[in-house]
Amino acid sequence: MTVIRPGRTGFLAGLRPFFDKPVFANFLLGMSSGFPLTLVISLTGIWLSRFGVDKTTVGMFALATTPYAWKFLWSPIVDRLGLGRFSHLFGRRRSWLFLIQVLLVALILVMSQLDPETDVEMIALTVIGIGFLSASQDIVIDAYRIEILQTEQLGHGASMIAFGYRASNLIAGYGVLMAAEYIGWSAAIACLSVLVLPGLVAALWVGEPSLGDETYIEEENAHLPSVVRKGAGAWFYDAVVLPFKEFLTRENAILILLFVLTMKAGDAVAAIMTGPLIVELGFTESEMANANKLVGTIALWVGIAFGSVLYFRAGVYRSLMFTGVLMMVTNLVFAWLSTQGNDVTALAITIGAENFASGLGNTVIIAYLSSLCNLSFTATQYALLSSLSNQARSILGAFSGSWAESMGWIDFFIFSTFLAVPGLVILGFLWYRDVGNTAKKATEGHRVP
Repeated sequence: MTVIRPGRTGFLAGLRPFFDKPVFANFLLGMSSGFPLTLVISLTGIWLSRFGVDKTTVGMFALATTPYAWKFLWSPIVDRLGLGRFSHLFGRRRSWLFLIQVLLVALILVMSQLDPETDVEMIALTVIGIGFLSASQDIVIDAYRIEILQTEQLGHGASMIAFGYRASNLIAGYGVLMAAEYIGWSAAIACLSVLVLPGLVAALWVGEPSLGDETYIEEENAHLPSVVRKGAGAWFYDAVVLPFKEFLTRENAILILLFVLTMKAGDAVAAIMTGPLIVELGFTESEMANANKLVGTIALWVGIAFGSVLYFRAGVYRSLMFTGVLMMVTNLVFAWLSTQGNDVTALAITIGAENFASGLGNTVIIAYLSSLCNLSFTATQYALLSSLSNQARSILGAFSGSWAESMGWIDFFIFSTFLAVPGLVILGFLWYRDVGNTAKKATEGHRVP
């Protein structure tokens, strides 16, 4: 991947790509992508905890993030299947985006009318539905944002998608918590639906992207029996078999997938229980909004900006290792917070540290994963990679409430810290074998120039 280095082209030239239309569109797309996960993984936990739902039940709501971990299973449909006249009018990528957004808004409005004291089961079903639609929207957005960028814009695009994603997290988290205190949770949750608009505007502004070079697909199809080259068989082979075949035949592909699977394990387990911890410590909605969202946002923006610089300057291995260690260590800050009681300053310090590490880490990871995708199968391959990175949150996160109940807050967050160690060990093997450069070369030839 070509990188614009400030030392070579000047500082201002390094900033200029952030203002290119497709790069800035990544910011808008990130806004529509980010808010549903905030609702599923954070706001729902606070909402339920506020109405007396126990921690074990709240922890089980982590299962609502399961679609993020398994979205690669239906990503070939989104990647290669058109929606008839709707696709003819808007294009394949945008038609899927618009349809999913309409359904997402509808479910958010349904959720806003439910009562946590009597409708926990219906809330669970609705949140799972929102998780499924959000994961499906991510399939489209991840493919779309990569396809509208040139190779040399991937780093800047990673920063902008992270900025937009986190801006949406802030608006959703801070806005809902503040609104809930004055207009109630129902109206506050309903207002979230307007955050689909930035992604809609970006798609209308930039237009339908040019899809990948089909040369690889044509070459692979040439070896198939003639009966398979037609109809449903050809579609299944192109949409389902080839994306996985192309990736898995790369050198060290299994090692890359193992790293992606384990790299967020510790952070994922800890994130589920941060909401219940803050509620249990007695913070009000406005205190959570100001410390958890407003103060932490400054650290988040710094982390995202520094992540882009780190990725360019330190390279993929050093940047991934640095962010992995930092994200692991910040779990210990939550253990410290649990000993401080209702201390707003301690809350702000904790959230600031966590947000800095998260912003930095996500920028580096997004740029890395994006560079691994063959543009002929963008949606499916990125869905595979991002799904694997979410497996720990869905599988281990479901037990986080039970672990917190049995261990206590201090031991729980120490335990979550050690869950990050396997990912760092695998990263060490990747570094030793120089796998990142090999993976980049494997896909670079299939990028649209």
